Amino acid sequence: MFKTIFLPLTIRLEAFTHLVPVPFAIYMASITQVYSISEWLLFLVLCVTSGTLMVLGGCLWRYIILKKISTQFENLQIEKNKDTYTIGSNAKSKELKLFLYRYPFYEGFIIILRWFVGVGLIFAATPFFNLYRPTLWTTFLLYMVMIPPISFVAYYFITENAFRNLFKIPLIRPITIEPNEIPKFDYFKRILISFFALAALPVTVLGYMLISSANGNLHVKNPSLQVLIIGIIFIFPLVFVAYLVAKAVRQGLSDTSHILDELSKGNFSVVSMPSSGDDFGQQSFHLNRVIQQLNTMYTEIFTLNVGLETKVKERTLELENSLEEVKKLKFQQDGDYFLTHLLLKPLGKNQVSSEFVSIDFFLKQKKRFEFKGKEYEIGGDLNIAHNVILQGKKFSVFVNSDAMGKSMQGAGGALVLGAVFQSIIERTYLSSNTYNQSPERWLKNAFIEMHKIFEGFDGSMLVSLVIGLIEEDTGFLYFINAEHPWLILYRDEKASFLENELSYRKLGTKGLNSGIFIKTFRLLPGDTIISGSDGRDDLLLFSEQIESNQRQINQDENLILSYVEQGKGELDSIFNILSKNGEITDDLSLIRVHYKGNSELLPNPGFSKSYQTAKKLVEVGNIDAAIDSLQKQILAQPITNKRFHKLLAKLHFKRKEYTEATEHAQVYLESHPFDLNFMELSSILLHKAGKIDQAIEISERIRLREPKTSKNTFHLIRLYLVKENTQRAKEILNEWEQQFPIDHERIKKWKQILRLKFPNVLI
Repeated sequence: MFKTIFLPLTIRLEAFTHLVPVPFAIYMASITQVYSISEWLLFLVLCVTSGTLMVLGGCLWRYIILKKISTQFENLQIEKNKDTYTIGSNAKSKELKLFLYRYPFYEGFIIILRWFVGVGLIFAATPFFNLYRPTLWTTFLLYMVMIPPISFVAYYFITENAFRNLFKIPLIRPITIEPNEIPKFDYFKRILISFFALAALPVTVLGYMLISSANGNLHVKNPSLQVLIIGIIFIFPLVFVAYLVAKAVRQGLSDTSHILDELSKGNFSVVSMPSSGDDFGQQSFHLNRVIQQLNTMYTEIFTLNVGLETKVKERTLELENSLEEVKKLKFQQDGDYFLTHLLLKPLGKNQVSSEFVSIDFFLKQKKRFEFKGKEYEIGGDLNIAHNVILQGKKFSVFVNSDAMGKSMQGAGGALVLGAVFQSIIERTYLSSNTYNQSPERWLKNAFIEMHKIFEGFDGSMLVSLVIGLIEEDTGFLYFINAEHPWLILYRDEKASFLENELSYRKLGTKGLNSGIFIKTFRLLPGDTIISGSDGRDDLLLFSEQIESNQRQINQDENLILSYVEQGKGELDSIFNILSKNGEITDDLSLIRVHYKGNSELLPNPGFSKSYQTAKKLVEVGNIDAAIDSLQKQILAQPITNKRFHKLLAKLHFKRKEYTEATEHAQVYLESHPFDLNFMELSSILLHKAGKIDQAIEISERIRLREPKTSKNTFHLIRLYLVKENTQRAKEILNEWEQQFPIDHERIKKWKQILRLKFPNVLI
């Protein structure tokens, strides 16, 4: 290692010293100092002697340090070959690795010290040889302003570049280093120091010449020749330092691109190893964390999808082929953007096909870029829509999300969200367990799964979203809002918010441990729901800017309602109105959900009359006649008269015919999932009929919608106790006590009732 690093590094460093600072020093002395030929020869001997001592001293110091490093490498290699590699050896390897990070700083500071000592030695020796001139003070001071900065920059970059390959040596490569353990020298400081060093050269020369001219010490006979000489001298450090900075940036980009290339191939075992203290070195630590999270998610998703149908394998193969093709385009920053754009595109599709529900998208990302002559956009907003079938019913599901961060960071969050949600949809298609879930349970499970994935990023990747599920036959909407702008209902040409309070924080927020509940809303034929990201509110209003002559961001969250009304609920019109009234300062995504309605579910004209006839028969106590009348009406119009089943269920309940009652209740709830009170009655009917599992399912659905309903909560606890599932019963009771700690009397009363009903169970 010593032979491969010492001589090449020394030649590069000392060559720079003699190609940049030394010519500057010679030139400045030649135009300002007045010596005879013999004095010039003597001064030259003095400079050569001092310069030789500087070079020899620097080389000797470098020889000793690099020899010591080489010896440490050899000793560690011997220990490893003899299987004596211990924890102590690992500590030595870490200490050696940290020293390699710091060494470029040592070279930079040593060259500064060498110049101070060398030039100072010449300055101190001039009186002994009758070479001292008062102007030498100015020369010495200006040398110290001009030469050390450019020398430090060159020595640091040259040494850092020469040491990069040392970090790939197997002895120290796997050694873990924390970000705060290496010296940080980011590109802001690097470029600032480099510019200062380059600027110091002409400023110093010009200042030196002006001072010398003012003092009558400037000896310039041919100005054109001097300009040419100065230009030639200046061009070399300018090009050389620019080359060093560009090479360091290119090396950092190359390392990062290599890691991303391996990730695109599916190699999640790759390790990003920082080889410098710059931004790319710090980026390596973050890349390693992302790789670990991706590896964990990949393993979990692979485990969940084992055994799925061939269709999933085919889609996975198609995705892998797409990634292989896209990978070839990634050769610059816009190539990275283009790759992310291609990955997001298939995830944010509107795949809803329905005769009762229509869904439209609008997406305009703030970040726009050009690639291969075409313009694209990228950002953190994402719209998704699919059809799913749950318990034999067709639903339309939509997601409107906004990932934290700009450009690539936001797009990364959107990419993760889209991939996870696509996996949930595929599992719904292919898994019978998921297929048979209630809409409330499916929505809760999907929300929790997405939250858990983002929680793994330790708060560095957050996503706000609205996820909604619409039963197509009835128009009943189930939804969850995670710190996303509120849903807007557009009905009868009036717009209003569908909600008025914050339910959950963004996906990935730590401490989201409260119970998940589902919001619901019944859409009527002709209703439109509009969901949008915060880009709809973050407007730089033109009117406010004109009045105050300052940039004013909209603070009125109700302003969007007037825009929706002006646009008549159409997304393109809403966008045009937004653009007309202000500048959109963030990504903007909108989803329009329009419910057309199912005409088959409308009651026939004689419904009210038939229903009232049955009610009168019940009032006079002729239940049998009422049941016969209702059943005849159902047979005549089996689709539009499903509401007759509600009354039939109640009549059979009165006659304690629980099995028949549950059959009619089930038919009614299929077309009236919004009737929460009847759902409670249905759970009781199922309990009476001995169908405990079905009773629990309906009661759990009620609890997901209305967790504060005490009657249903304690009914559910009773059902679990009947099933001897005491663990779940206690969980629900504990959650109730935590949510409503002041409700002591009611909790005490219900515990007494439950102890009487179930004396053998400890409540």
